[in-house]
Amino acid sequence: MKVERMTLSSVSACCFQFLWCRKVLSLLLLLPAGLVGTLESHADEIHVTGGRDYQGVTITSATWEQVEYSLQGVSTSQKIAADRVLELVFSLEPVAMGRGRGALEQGDYEGAVDAFKNSTNQGDPRHRANAKYLYGLALLRWGEQDPVHLPQAIVALGEFLSEFEQGRDYYVPHARMALSEAQRRSGNWTEAGQALEVLARGDLGKHWILGASLGNAEVLLAQDKWVEAREVFSSVANNSQAGARLSTEAWLGYATCQVGQKQWSSATDTVRQKILETRDRNVVTMTSARARAWLIWGRATQGRSPDDREELQWAMIRYFRASVIATTGDGEILAEALFRAKSAAKALGQTDRVEELTQRLQQLVPNSTWNR
Repeated sequence: MKVERMTLSSVSACCFQFLWCRKVLSLLLLLPAGLVGTLESHADEIHVTGGRDYQGVTITSATWEQVEYSLQGVSTSQKIAADRVLELVFSLEPVAMGRGRGALEQGDYEGAVDAFKNSTNQGDPRHRANAKYLYGLALLRWGEQDPVHLPQAIVALGEFLSEFEQGRDYYVPHARMALSEAQRRSGNWTEAGQALEVLARGDLGKHWILGASLGNAEVLLAQDKWVEAREVFSSVANNSQAGARLSTEAWLGYATCQVGQKQWSSATDTVRQKILETRDRNVVTMTSARARAWLIWGRATQGRSPDDREELQWAMIRYFRASVIATTGDGEILAEALFRAKSAAKALGQTDRVEELTQRLQQLVPNSTWNR
């Protein structure tokens, strides 16, 4: 009898749930389609510098000038200058895009390339633009570890520009900077400069004139033209319109020139004051910049006292610090940091550590030019 009462109670509960679900479903069917989809459509993200990211919005347009978005329940659109935007994430983009972003952030460039490539022909034009730019960027980052991928990056970035530059897509100036970097890493100095000409003319705004200057300084730096490069880096770093990202990269280039000129103490002061000890939260969150700063500090330490065992130990510690930070973000810095730590260990006569670092280079960056 007791079991029978439990069964009747269960049946009553099920009937109630069934009738309630039918009622809710009927109400949903009466709602306008746009209202039902509101929650899903307002899920785009705009990642920015110097403030809180915009989440739960609908991106309505995105050009190199500005990004427009709408908020749920607000009829008028809002605008944000493209110079402040770091990344756009669309809620309805192909699933593989999320996997690609995660792989890119973790330094799995091969995985990122595969994921983005699968997304380049899916979704609406904005999704395809994102996928094609990020596909080229992932190839470039992979090319830092293995130069065989640099020609592929050049082709992919060129195809993105051919398809989306006329439409003034948000990622156009970023793609031009990336294309210049790919050409520079390939030793194509003239082509690296040509990729920046549109930016240098001011066609994409004043901010990207500084971007072009930074890119051209990197080309000079790659050719060991310390004096010329340092002058350009200084002009960008000290320009109030540069913003945190460009100015940080410029200070790192400036310090690298100081190392090239054997100004060890000055290089140390630059990276400590401008990068490692700054309270600017926009700089603090730039892990790649901090890794490069530790690498420069290590080089300055070793260069200043190449025969001092204590200083060599400190140099090695700074190289290791750079390699740890770069493990999930910058393959080239990781490779160079391990190589230079290996050189310090060799100078100290630490044969076991030299062998250990040789194996780590082979394991983590087997095709890097630093794996030697």
